[in-house]
Amino acid sequence: MTRDKEEHTRRRRVWDMAFSSKCLRRYEDRVAEYTTQLLQHIEALQDEPLDISMWFNFYSFDVMGDLAFGKIFDMLSNGTKHPFMEQTHSHMLVAGSLSRLAWIFSLLKRIPIFNQKTCELEERIKQLVDWRIKNEPDVPDILSWILRDYFGLSKPKGQETLNLYGDAQLIAVAGSDTTAASLTCLFFELAINPQALHNVQEEIDRYHLEYSTLDHQNLSKLSYLQACINESMRLYPLLPSGLQRITPPEGLQVGSIRLPGDTIVSIPSYAFNRDERLFKNADQFIPERWTTMTELTRDSSLFTPFSIGKYSCVGRQLGLMEIRFVASQILRVFDVKLANCNTAKEFASGLRDSFTLACPSLHLVFTRRDIWTPSPISEK
Repeated sequence: MTRDKEEHTRRRRVWDMAFSSKCLRRYEDRVAEYTTQLLQHIEALQDEPLDISMWFNFYSFDVMGDLAFGKIFDMLSNGTKHPFMEQTHSHMLVAGSLSRLAWIFSLLKRIPIFNQKTCELEERIKQLVDWRIKNEPDVPDILSWILRDYFGLSKPKGQETLNLYGDAQLIAVAGSDTTAASLTCLFFELAINPQALHNVQEEIDRYHLEYSTLDHQNLSKLSYLQACINESMRLYPLLPSGLQRITPPEGLQVGSIRLPGDTIVSIPSYAFNRDERLFKNADQFIPERWTTMTELTRDSSLFTPFSIGKYSCVGRQLGLMEIRFVASQILRVFDVKLANCNTAKEFASGLRDSFTLACPSLHLVFTRRDIWTPSPISEK
């Protein structure tokens, strides 16, 4: 994380290598393993209300810990929260509340009662990075590329070490919370929209008739599944308040409005994505707006769930891989519905902007479908 544009460009190249197509193929087997673990837990708890929001968090943190730090958190295996997850969520709750007042962090860092959660998370990140430096994995992970760049510097300075820890923290947050929230909101909408659930299950079934293994490249071609993912991300953007940008020094003309130069601006994604001028029936979950009913969307290029340009989300394809693997595995085996202890209104009102989207508990009931046949995970 840096405000120096040249330094950002240099370090972004390193991140791009960590998420290249070749690296993603290496990560795929491990993502598949955790997906299978998740499916096994759902099988063991089928027909009963299951807090799927919690289990999706276990899944995303386990994947992130393995791929980013070579660290096994075992939350799926143990069914319990790891302190790192709790520290991350506590920090993000504070960060989300103050994200529009970035300058105030310098002040609050000097007040122990406000700074405690941040210090705990920073210390945990430091421990993970220091452990990872001493324990190089057999198969390169995401941090392999970051560390290669760091140790490639002639004499890493104090700020460069802080940058290393900052990058690790970014991996931890962006690689876990966002995936868990995306999965939770997707399954919520499918649970209350049975026709969409039926349609996506049919597409997944057809996929398995054509392919004998699960493969992300082929899963990415499932248009209705992707439409459901898009529609869920439109309704529940991962960064509800959007990202901040600075206008150019000469200012910026937006329609009839003149914005002065060097001014912080942002567009709240949640409000933008539910604007009826841009998306007809904006509050409704209609996956077909991305397939056969494109007239419901004024301009599909307006939809940018991972941002655009040189500051876009570098881990987009890894996040989509996790979502597609989970959806294709679970929905092939199970039907899903909202548990009686939950209502759609309760879930919607429990959503929080913690910079990233934070979801409340979501209890769903998973019931085995009448007709299905298991398929093996592809070997790479």
